[in-house]
Amino acid sequence: MFAAIISRFGSYVGLVDAPNERSSHKTPTPRSGGIGIWLAFAFLVMFFIGSQLFALLAGIVGLIGLLADYSSVREMIRLVLQLFVSSVLVGLFVGIDLHNDIVLFAFCVIFITGTANFYNFMDGIDGIAGLAGFVGFGFMAFFSFYMASDHEIALFSTILSVGCLGFLTFNFPKAKVFMGDTGSIFLGFMFASFAIKLSLSTSMFLCVIMFMCMFYADALITIACRARRGENLIIAHRSHLYQYLSNELKIPHWKVSLAYTLAQSVFALMALVSYKMGIIWQIIVFVFFMVMFMVAYRCIKGIKSKRLLS
Repeated sequence: MFAAIISRFGSYVGLVDAPNERSSHKTPTPRSGGIGIWLAFAFLVMFFIGSQLFALLAGIVGLIGLLADYSSVREMIRLVLQLFVSSVLVGLFVGIDLHNDIVLFAFCVIFITGTANFYNFMDGIDGIAGLAGFVGFGFMAFFSFYMASDHEIALFSTILSVGCLGFLTFNFPKAKVFMGDTGSIFLGFMFASFAIKLSLSTSMFLCVIMFMCMFYADALITIACRARRGENLIIAHRSHLYQYLSNELKIPHWKVSLAYTLAQSVFALMALVSYKMGIIWQIIVFVFFMVMFMVAYRCIKGIKSKRLLS
């Protein structure tokens, strides 16, 4: 419902994404369509599940994204706010004490903040963020319920997976509205928070991060490549592999989004199977995925240059 409202009236309140040299779209399109996922989740968690504290934290996370969508917020201010909310989530929701384990606390804060921004970076073409959320939170719900016996996280994840599916009706295969920072930053925060909450062991952590493996791999490798070239990592760009496929190679958005989702689903299933088989098999799956992605990244990024030479 909220996605439909934003798609109809977003332009009247300044929630419009105007195309520029870094965009993958051609026409002005309403953004902040993810507001429905955010508000529905916060409402259900507060009034029907009874977790007021987590609903409040989720509300703050979504509000940060909405402010970024509505007006230009300096990157450093956004980062400080995200680190603050991540610290509160780790301390109050996950239950890690800063004074008892400062290294683990810092890792969790950085992981949650990084995942929120990675999800935001990856929300650049039609359908990719909604499909990743539908699949990723779907696997998270399954793992929480059947393997971790955490029914609360299973319920939270199910709500978000269904919310992403509802949003996709307005964003895929052709976007009438974009998710915006409101949805993408919120989903990234929630996924990372659930992952940390569920990870009672290294084995569990390795399993759950594979549910969003394509986003992590594309974001991390792109950051590494940009850092090696000496680029300013704060400045917006369109260097991700999915953007290269869509913009330079002119592959339709829906095909790229489906390809990412298919790969994400296959390796998520492999992660679940290897989790039952033991940590050695998990490491093998993880390394195999990273090698395959890096090879694909390098080969695909070289396609255009080979065409130009021929």
